[in-house]
Amino acid sequence: MSLVNLNFNRISSKRSDVLIIDKSGSEHISKCIPSNLSINILNVREGIPYIPKLSFLVFLLRRIFKFKLTYRALITAIVDAIDPRVIISFIDTDIVMGQLDLTFPEKLVISVQNGSRMHMGGTNNNYFLLPHYFAFGEYEKDLIKKLNVKYKTFHSVGSLKLGLFLKKCTDTTNNGICFISEYYESPMKDQFIIERISRHRQVFSNLIVWNNVNIHQIKVAMRSNRTNEIFYDETKFFNDIGHAELIERTEFSSYQIGYDSNVIISTLSTLGFELLGVGKKVLFCGMTTSNDNFTKKQGIDYIMHKLPDIVLLNSLSQLELNDKITSLINMSHEEYLSQTQDARGYYMKHNNIYPHEAISKFIDNFINKPTHT
Repeated sequence: MSLVNLNFNRISSKRSDVLIIDKSGSEHISKCIPSNLSINILNVREGIPYIPKLSFLVFLLRRIFKFKLTYRALITAIVDAIDPRVIISFIDTDIVMGQLDLTFPEKLVISVQNGSRMHMGGTNNNYFLLPHYFAFGEYEKDLIKKLNVKYKTFHSVGSLKLGLFLKKCTDTTNNGICFISEYYESPMKDQFIIERISRHRQVFSNLIVWNNVNIHQIKVAMRSNRTNEIFYDETKFFNDIGHAELIERTEFSSYQIGYDSNVIISTLSTLGFELLGVGKKVLFCGMTTSNDNFTKKQGIDYIMHKLPDIVLLNSLSQLELNDKITSLINMSHEEYLSQTQDARGYYMKHNNIYPHEAISKFIDNFINKPTHT
C-alpha cells in the first residue's frame, strides 16, 4: 500500500491523566472517570493516529526498534507522548490493551466488557492478555479460563451501558413483546452470519404467526437508525416478514423498549443477557439445537449452558415457540425470578453500586494510593 493513500489522523499531544483507547464507546467510558481527572481520547478508526511533534517521532522510532513496524509500536509511542496514569478502553477484545499493560506496568490499564463473548482474542489465546478486566459476570471468568486466556485482575460488575441506563431510568411499563433485532448485512462467504440471519428470520416469522392468534403489541428494537447504511435493509428485512413496530436505535432506546416489555425475544443478543440480569422475562430462541455442529463450532452452546429451560428454546419449531412464550406470559414474576436466580447472577452481576461507579472507585483508589520512596 502506498503511503500516499493512507489516511492519517492528527491527535492532541496534550498530557492527560486518562487516555481512552478508541473513540467507540468513549461516551460511556468517560462516565467512569473521576471528575477531577483530565481525559484524552485516542481515535484509532479514522486514520493512523499521530502527534505532530519531534518528541513523538523519537518515541515512535524507539518503539519501532523494539516492536517493529506494528500497531503496538504506534500506540505505545502515543502513550509515551501523552503519559497518562490510566489507560482504559470499551473495546475489550483489543489485543493492544494487554500489550500496554505489559509495556507500562506502572500505569493502570483497564478493559471494560462491551458485549457477550463466545471467544476471546481470536484464534491464538497464547498472545492475548487481559489487563484489569471489568466484566458482566462469572460466565466470562469461566470462559477465559476455558480458553486459557491470561488476565491481571477480574471484576464482575455487570454491564456498563445497562448501569448507565438504569441510573437514569424512571418510569416503566410491562406491556407487549420486544423482539431484539440482530440483523447484519450478510457477506456471501461468512457462513456464520448467513446461518445466524437465517435462524433470526425464522424466529421472527414464528413470532408473527403466534401473534396472529394471540394479538400482542410487538416492538422491534432495531440495530440501526436513519443515519446508518443498513437502516433501509434492516427495515425491509422485518417488513417483508410481518407487521411490527420498528423502533430506530438511539443511545438507550433498546434498553427502554426491553425494560417496558412483558417478554423479550432474543436469538443471541447481548441485550437479551442484560435484560435477563435485571429480571425481565427473556426467551433465547433457535441458536442451540440438539446435535448442532453450528452452535458447537461457534461456542454458542457454551454461552447458553447455564440458562434454565424456561428461557431457552432449542429448536426453530413453531409449536415449541408458541408453548414457551405462552408459558412465560402466564408465569408469575415471582416464580420467574426464582427459576432464573442462579442464571441471572451468573451472566449479569448486580452489585450495590453501578458498574461506572465501581470502575470510577477503582481508578480513584489507584490515583490516590500512597507512593513509597
